[in-house]
Amino acid sequence: MRYTIYFIILVIFLFPCELKAQTDLKVRKSEFKKGRQGFRDAWKHIENGDKYFISGGVWYRNAYEEYLRSTAYNGENAELNYKTGISALLSDNRDEAYYFLLKAVNLKPNITKDVLLFTGRALQYAGKFAEAKEKYNSYLASKGRKKKEIITIVRKYIDECTWAEGVARDTLRVDIVNLGSSINSSADEYSEVISRDNKTIYFASRREISNESTYYDDTRYDENIFESTVVNNSWGPAVTLARNLITPLCEAPLYLNATGEEMYIYTGYENDGDIQLVVKKRGKWRNPSPLPFKINTGGKETSFTFSPSGDELWFVTDARKDGFGGKDIYYAKKINERKWSKPVNAGPMINTKYDEESVRLSESGDTLWFGSKGHNSIGGFDIFYSVRNKTGEWSDAINRGYPVNTVWDDFFYHPFWGNDSVFFFVSNRSGGMGGLDIYTGMLLPPEPIVIPVLPPKPDTVVIRDTVVMVKEAAPVPPPVVVPEPPKELVLYLQGKISDSETGDPVLAKIDIIDLSTDQTVATTASSDVDGSYRVRLPAKKSYMVDLRASGFLSDMKQINIPESYTEESYNLNATLIKVKVGKKVVLNNILFQTGKSILTTGSYEELDRLVGILNDNPQMRIEISGHTDNTGSPQLNLKLSEDRAKAVVEYLVKKGIERTRLEYKGFGPQQPIADNTTADGRTKNRRVEFKILGL
Repeated sequence: MRYTIYFIILVIFLFPCELKAQTDLKVRKSEFKKGRQGFRDAWKHIENGDKYFISGGVWYRNAYEEYLRSTAYNGENAELNYKTGISALLSDNRDEAYYFLLKAVNLKPNITKDVLLFTGRALQYAGKFAEAKEKYNSYLASKGRKKKEIITIVRKYIDECTWAEGVARDTLRVDIVNLGSSINSSADEYSEVISRDNKTIYFASRREISNESTYYDDTRYDENIFESTVVNNSWGPAVTLARNLITPLCEAPLYLNATGEEMYIYTGYENDGDIQLVVKKRGKWRNPSPLPFKINTGGKETSFTFSPSGDELWFVTDARKDGFGGKDIYYAKKINERKWSKPVNAGPMINTKYDEESVRLSESGDTLWFGSKGHNSIGGFDIFYSVRNKTGEWSDAINRGYPVNTVWDDFFYHPFWGNDSVFFFVSNRSGGMGGLDIYTGMLLPPEPIVIPVLPPKPDTVVIRDTVVMVKEAAPVPPPVVVPEPPKELVLYLQGKISDSETGDPVLAKIDIIDLSTDQTVATTASSDVDGSYRVRLPAKKSYMVDLRASGFLSDMKQINIPESYTEESYNLNATLIKVKVGKKVVLNNILFQTGKSILTTGSYEELDRLVGILNDNPQMRIEISGHTDNTGSPQLNLKLSEDRAKAVVEYLVKKGIERTRLEYKGFGPQQPIADNTTADGRTKNRRVEFKILGL
């Protein structure tokens, strides 16, 4: 078999139990169907989702999207919620899985024997560590025999949640940025190496590059080496490194020497995966050649680096007898120009019974950076470092801290040359472009605090033999600025979600979107008991709050939290409109040129939200209605309102909505909703609405 460095084993690692119960779990028509209207399309989405679900691997993403569409018809089916949650958990949507799995458990507590384990895992990915531990412990206490290895892994998950609660409290002050679409794709990108001038990056990617790209057992393509260079202070589009290094097998960069003319690469087609050397001559990369030192085995060697002096080499392997388990880090020392020592295990300070990966040394050679699933990892691979003292001994591994490390995989740490406060790393965290992405991080200086100095004592008057002596005050020293570790930001968004008509609580999925990056930074759900929710925000800034609930129209609310905000919570209550025939909804901020039916750009955001609602409810048919106030000619107002309603329909059609789902009508001033004798009332009457005609 041909191997990649990072073979995707989500099914094995997340769920070491067999998945037959998931595959065989069926959504029954008789239990899913709740009416004829919309059933056929909803059932088609389930059938499509089942096909993707059985295919597994990258297809879980498609299964999740199909199942999600079917929940718009009936979101109260336990089996459907279960399969939606599992598909999310085995794709890039892991932090959204808990919403559906919790609902499945509430609807049918014993839907599968392992549902508590899956729900715990989903809650862990959502950062709900206390709730995750409760589900894990409930699973361990549940009836039925469990394999010893399953119990061991679940206990490790519990430990990860406990460590995460502690690590997350010591938040680093760091700016993290995804390298963007020039580098990253919906596939995996990882194993980056950087030229000494920091202007060229080489990395591995499992994106498709031709019709001949090879599929692997995890349904992803083989890995190839790409490069990108800085153009106008931005990374240019990545291209494959060299034609002779593109094979149907696997190659990944591991280490680049100071001149940029020697690259050590991983080749998955040698043994189970070996390290080889490629040399650049006259601007062209030559074919891989064997190493001049003996570190390759019959197993996998997946990471490699030299010390700054060149007298040590470090690598990762899974095939030496003195290993601690999984993949371990080893090193060898240079004896002379032709000879190296035998490889030595880096020891228990660094290696664990779990996998270690992505080894890298600092420019000073006294800090070893690496990824590990052991130690006090808070989930998957975490980035750790160990410091070598003057006697050559290495310290215990230290977790790099949150938010560099997350419950996702975080590894392949690579400091910026000449400035180790800036670094590159790899993560498959939520909000990326898909799979593993390459990020940059920059450590920010601690925020200084000013310690106030007490005012000097008043001048002292001393009377001696009627002689008055005035003692001068000492000069006031300047304020002392003492740097202090940044305080953890404690800021929660909280509130209640309710039905706009009845006021009843609504169980809604709530996504918090950072407006500056357009990335989801937090996800939670409101309680179906009282509609309340509470979610932690990462910073004081502007967010879009995306609200979605089964049987209700989705909605979005923008919040702006200034830096001066001092409270620990920010309140946002919202009502959602129930989807039902005959319901009318006013479209806010639909703007036209004065006296005309030409939409202004300020209308697009609200209309795009309506496009999203129609896409979420593919069977919905609506009527767009235009309304005016009573000033001016009634006949002209009637014509203008109809033309404006038609303009909205044309916009929706251009956005891909089928015309057969849309009708339009102008009512002029005939249906006021406010008093036309006031300016405010007339403004409210000039509006565009949509009415639900069918579902």
